[in-house]
Amino acid sequence: MGKHSIFQKKPVMVIAALLACVLWGSAFPSLKITYAELAVTNEFVKILLAGLRFSLAGLGVLAFAKIKQKVRLTPARSELPLIAVLAVFQISVSYAFYYVGLSYTTGVKASILSSVSVFFVAVFSHFTFKSDRLSWKKALGLLCGFAGVVMVNLTIIAGTGFSFSFAGEGLLILHAAFIAMATVLIRKYSHSVDVIRINGWQLLIGGVLLIAVGYAGNPEIPAFNTVSAILLVYTAALSAVAFTLWFVLLKYHKASAVEQYKFAVPLFGSLLSVIFVSGEHMGIEMLVAAALVAAGIIIVNRADSARI
Repeated sequence: MGKHSIFQKKPVMVIAALLACVLWGSAFPSLKITYAELAVTNEFVKILLAGLRFSLAGLGVLAFAKIKQKVRLTPARSELPLIAVLAVFQISVSYAFYYVGLSYTTGVKASILSSVSVFFVAVFSHFTFKSDRLSWKKALGLLCGFAGVVMVNLTIIAGTGFSFSFAGEGLLILHAAFIAMATVLIRKYSHSVDVIRINGWQLLIGGVLLIAVGYAGNPEIPAFNTVSAILLVYTAALSAVAFTLWFVLLKYHKASAVEQYKFAVPLFGSLLSVIFVSGEHMGIEMLVAAALVAAGIIIVNRADSARI
């Protein structure tokens, strides 16, 4: 990037941020369709698929870092502990939970539950950074967000009341918690590392670990058809592009100004799941949940902006 970049312009920032959110949101229906195409039922096969996705994404990020950003790919010795922790917990453990949990709930639910990480970040940051304490506005935002999490598990249309399983919604909430812990860790140490290089290596190493676990549990490579192969490449590409795009935006804009757009991830994920995944629906309870989650995240980010 030169001294002056197109990404410094506010309209470009808005478009780029929303594009990243669309990409992240599209992962939910993409994975649901992949499971259906491959008739995946074995948990280790799901973990193997996650490993293939993130290994490819890591290679893509590192290639971008080297070719476009001219970043030295060899990590500094001081960066190795951070890479190891992120690879194990943010990618391997977190996405093992995610890939298994996603198969036991709907894409609409999963897309909204994923946003719980925003609220976990607010809580973890309160106890980690003196300058990032919870205010009453943030607390109100958290209440809205958790109300959305409860609402997303109400199947009012079907008339069956509260719906929650540890294998589905429970694992997705654990996934969000690990993502949040990793986010706070990155915020704490980002001043002394190259975040794009760190991101590339944690994706690649975490992906390889997932492949190893998945293959050890079930040493059979899925028989990819055309649709599932395209979706594998697409999910890897969306991870590489969305994360890299987000880091570029953070280079030129305040984090609080960029982060507020993440409320769009569950909204895009829910909408795309309804459009592309057979059997998905967005009843009144899903619309209310999406609105509560969006309101909560907006309130939290406005509270942050007011303190800048």
